[in-house]
Amino acid sequence: MYKSITIVLALLLLFASKNMAQNSFSGHAGLNYSNVSSKNSINPDAILGLNAGFTYKLYLDDLGWAVMSGLDYSQEGFAGQRLNYINLPISVGFDFTSSFSLSAGFQYSQLVGGAKEVTQVTYSSNFAFLITFEFFPTEKFVTGLRFANGVKNIIKAPDVLVIENASTYSIQFYVGVILFKRPK
Repeated sequence: MYKSITIVLALLLLFASKNMAQNSFSGHAGLNYSNVSSKNSINPDAILGLNAGFTYKLYLDDLGWAVMSGLDYSQEGFAGQRLNYINLPISVGFDFTSSFSLSAGFQYSQLVGGAKEVTQVTYSSNFAFLITFEFFPTEKFVTGLRFANGVKNIIKAPDVLVIENASTYSIQFYVGVILFKRPK
């Protein structure tokens, strides 16, 4: 997994350095509100966590279509049990105006830490469907709201947690700085 993360970072930096004038590269940080939904309808208390990462936006044409990828860290979990993930999102989006964009896609998540009791009974990887709204108040700043809904069961030992077939969901709010951006 760490080799994959290194390769993705290297590719992001390569594309950013070659195409800085046409595309954008940004860093962001914010808060997560996350929980699980489960088959047996025992939905434990949600928790707050942090998220941070980088996004590279490759514009496909002058009409506003773009492919986005990046590398994010997020603190997720449920009922006071924290799970730390490294996320590799990929999405397709459209800039409706110079101030607003909408994108949808998927992300692969790798568990990198958390409460020992929970990491022992959860799978180490996760997949989620993403919807992201971004607002650009100025040329250099971005605020975003991302909804990630897991499409894979994360619980491998339901008898320990009394939760079966659980999938994660999170709402992430972030503020970021655009480091490089294509000219208008």
